[in-house]
Amino acid sequence: GYSSDVLRAIYAAVHQNADVINMSFSFSTKSRELERALNHATGRGVIALASTGNNGQKVNVYPAALSNVIGVASSTDWDTLSYFSNYGPNVAWIAAPGEAIVSTYPFDSYAAAWGTSFSTPFAAGTAALLIELNNRITPSQAADAQGHAVAFSKEVTKGRLNIPAALRAGRPLLRLW
Repeated sequence: GYSSDVLRAIYAAVHQNADVINMSFSFSTKSRELERALNHATGRGVIALASTGNNGQKVNVYPAALSNVIGVASSTDWDTLSYFSNYGPNVAWIAAPGEAIVSTYPFDSYAAAWGTSFSTPFAAGTAALLIELNNRITPSQAADAQGHAVAFSKEVTKGRLNIPAALRAGRPLLRLW
């Protein structure tokens, strides 16, 4: 795809009142236009999540490395960082399962796949659950709630996503409203 398609999709999602944007892709270079589009989205309360990439490196990729985006790395079934997952505190807020994830596949079938693009939807789904608890939750509150994770690597800011812990952390926010 083209970055112009991504920009149009972000603005269209905001226009259609999306609550969560899942970005299962990454770019190696920073873009002012992408940053502006995500500032527009998160400024309107949209929770934005992006995959950290699959080069197995400590490297910034975008949009995951933007401060208002929750970057999602891949974890193994043994709560370790996947060998292919990019990592580092600037890009990876949390990790989520990303190995042997069964998904739809061409010709009306299913297949197992690996990658941070498969990790990110777990965190996006958790963000949607947090919104169900409190439709006034802010993107930073959602990131903080998802930060109640299982610690496993210093290369991921908060560790592996723990959905029940994130929902428990999001629940007290109900009293604020």
